[in-house]
Amino acid sequence: MGFETFVVSRYLRSPRKDRSISIITKISIIGVAIGVMTLIVVLSVMNGFEKDLRGALQGASGHLSVYSFVADGIHTLEAERLEKQIKEVIPVEATAPFINRQALIMGKNKPMGTLVKGIDPKKELGLVKMGRFLRKELFNVKRDNHSNDEDQIEKSRIEAEKILERLPSHIETVINEKGESKQVRITGIVIGSQLAKNLGVEIEDDVTMITPEERITPMGNMPRAKRFKVVGFFESGLMGYDELLSYIDIEVAQKVYRIENRISGLAIRINNGEDADLLKKKLVKKISFPYIISSWIEQNKNLFAVFHLEKLGLAIILTLIILIASFNIISSLIMLVIEKSKDIAILKAMGATNQSIRNIFIIQGSIIGFAGTLIGEVLGITLCWIIASFDIIDIPAGVYVGNRIPMHIEIWQVLLIAVVSFLICFSVTVLPSHKAAKLDPIENIRNE
Repeated sequence: MGFETFVVSRYLRSPRKDRSISIITKISIIGVAIGVMTLIVVLSVMNGFEKDLRGALQGASGHLSVYSFVADGIHTLEAERLEKQIKEVIPVEATAPFINRQALIMGKNKPMGTLVKGIDPKKELGLVKMGRFLRKELFNVKRDNHSNDEDQIEKSRIEAEKILERLPSHIETVINEKGESKQVRITGIVIGSQLAKNLGVEIEDDVTMITPEERITPMGNMPRAKRFKVVGFFESGLMGYDELLSYIDIEVAQKVYRIENRISGLAIRINNGEDADLLKKKLVKKISFPYIISSWIEQNKNLFAVFHLEKLGLAIILTLIILIASFNIISSLIMLVIEKSKDIAILKAMGATNQSIRNIFIIQGSIIGFAGTLIGEVLGITLCWIIASFDIIDIPAGVYVGNRIPMHIEIWQVLLIAVVSFLICFSVTVLPSHKAAKLDPIENIRNE
């Protein structure tokens, strides 16, 4: 601000405070602050939801999956050769075979459809973070996905390992209602939490799985059925997983579906799941027909597209709050121009330039915008920290991948919000400043 502009601003500053202009100025600052704060909080929540979702999707399945165009799947010997070839092309942390099939599962309530996934219990633990998802209680355990408690993580891993150990067919000692113990052969199954709720089953309950495979009986061809014992629940909080998925041992799945020595595909875990698409391109160049390779990002691209669209829509809508608040700045400055028209006319008659008059109104509006933006930034970041640190809003267990409202602040978003807010507030000062600069000093002094 030049010396001439400084002198003009001191002259325009009336010793008597105009209450109406002061109130509108405060409303303008509050409006801008609320808009900026809301925008930061909402985008941080959306970022947190997306971050948790991406982590859960990577933890629930492999980063890359290799399938075969052949209907019968991949032979186990062929899978071993394929696994070695994959490790020569990209860095691999773990691999695990799997079988995907459909079935009808029967519990205490009405039958439900399920996606049966046959897994190798030992290899699956190295592939995905099963400790985060496997449990023996239904919707009763809260889980903080951001916890770094190593003891709790290790405890969850050991519990998941014990659950998966009961998947293969084995002998267990059970006690009947009379208190008598006997040896029985059981085959375990892990059921999605929402699916288990719909079936009305608990841990140690029996369920019957009916597959499309047929068997010949004296009454004709009948679907194959097998009884399983529920040994655990799979609870990820992801729609489409907890209400459909069931885990059984891969060897049991091969027998039930009559595909001995064959698997549906290989799941691959890499160091950084975000590089899945990049590494997939490398694999495609070396491994082609009859194999098809997909990444977890590709499999869930529609879901992430919805998230990005929602964030964009919310950002545009909430930016309108700042835009609406900025109109109060116009009102405040126009009222100031009307109130100080005589003073402006005198200053212009004394030799003040249009630019100096224009600058003072632009600076005043910019200060209002800067103050509102700064207050909004501080309040927004503080509110995000409070929501992330304290259980203000509680999420029931099993509804979401975590039990807290997720918050993830992106620094570039905070800076972008500040820049956009300030530019909006700066741009609305053009009209009042132009109006003040174009006042005719002769007309205003004559009217007085």
